[in-house]
Amino acid sequence: MKIFRRFKWNHSEERRGAAHVLIAAMLFAFVVTAALTVDFAYMQLIRTELRTATDAAAKAGAEALARTQSPDAAIAAAVQYANSNRVAGRSFQIRNNDVTLGRVSGQNNGTWTFTAGGTPFNSVRVNGRLTNSSLHGTIPTFFGPAFGHAGFSTSQQATAGQQEVEVCLCLDRSGSMLFDMSGTDFVYPPNNPRLSTFTAWGAMWQNHLSAPHPTDSRWAVLSRAVNTFLTEAGGFQYPPRTSLVTWGTNYTMPIAPSTFFPVVQTDHALPASVGFDWSTNKTSIETAITTRGQNPMMGGTNLSAGLDRAVAVLTGANSRPLSNKIVILLTDGMWNDGRDPVLAAQDAANAGIVVHTVSMLTATQATLSQVSSITGGQYYATQNEAQLQNAFRELARSLPIVLTD
Repeated sequence: MKIFRRFKWNHSEERRGAAHVLIAAMLFAFVVTAALTVDFAYMQLIRTELRTATDAAAKAGAEALARTQSPDAAIAAAVQYANSNRVAGRSFQIRNNDVTLGRVSGQNNGTWTFTAGGTPFNSVRVNGRLTNSSLHGTIPTFFGPAFGHAGFSTSQQATAGQQEVEVCLCLDRSGSMLFDMSGTDFVYPPNNPRLSTFTAWGAMWQNHLSAPHPTDSRWAVLSRAVNTFLTEAGGFQYPPRTSLVTWGTNYTMPIAPSTFFPVVQTDHALPASVGFDWSTNKTSIETAITTRGQNPMMGGTNLSAGLDRAVAVLTGANSRPLSNKIVILLTDGMWNDGRDPVLAAQDAANAGIVVHTVSMLTATQATLSQVSSITGGQYYATQNEAQLQNAFRELARSLPIVLTD
């Protein structure tokens, strides 16, 4: 007789075994999630520290470049200040070749473009890298090695340009600056308190032997626009060192004391960088324009004489080689004396000088447009005082000093 033993499955033990497997899987998933959360937060911290260190290095390099005018000093400062910041618990280290000098320039759409190696240098770019090939290396995470990841790699880039700006206001003081704002030649503002008493030669000569009307002449309107420019420019942390050139043509007053006025004069020289004080600079420009407005104005429009003198001022003794050099050239007339302004513009461009041109109460001038285009500047055609004010306000605001991306 065969005896069959009956077996009974223990289903509760089977369920307990399955539960152990499920719990183990859940614990593993929890550990992995926790590890990823911790490492992700740590990586975000590293990115923030790297951004801070890279920004600081770029700004320090730009400051040293503007102060010393030395590329080597700029690179050394960037490396030093990178090392003064900590990334992943230790001083951030970069090599000299992680620092690039170049030039930042403004675009028509309001953005700024960095050109590596562009001269004259006005900006510093720092490449902050945490890679196998970088000096600082990759950053080990807490749980990365357990999952086969040896280290965390990332990079940040910062560009800073502390642009020392030198400006020359290059202003037309020909006879038409005595006219009113109607746009009609030989129409003068009435009731000029400065009107000459000499009437023997008629009303036109009486006006031209007089200083311009203190509020309603074109010169007075221009003076107010320049004041707007100076006020706006003074709002920067580092206002531009500013000079003043006025021009017309050679003329001698035809009555005693027969004062001679040369074609061009430097009414205020470019201030030196050492000991520069904006308040003093601003007051000096305003005083020079007021003084000029207390004298008669005659002559034609030798535009090139003014531009050539402005270029000489911005390449003279007080100019610094790595500064941004800008001429603001204004006229209320058409070029009618001296050499072709296009040739003067080419000389300015060769000297690295940007020329912005402004016309006052004239039709659009192809010559002024060419001058600005050749030098990388802008041309503003204005028909009234409000437009002139806006042009000078916009020009002032186009002179930012510190740029960082």
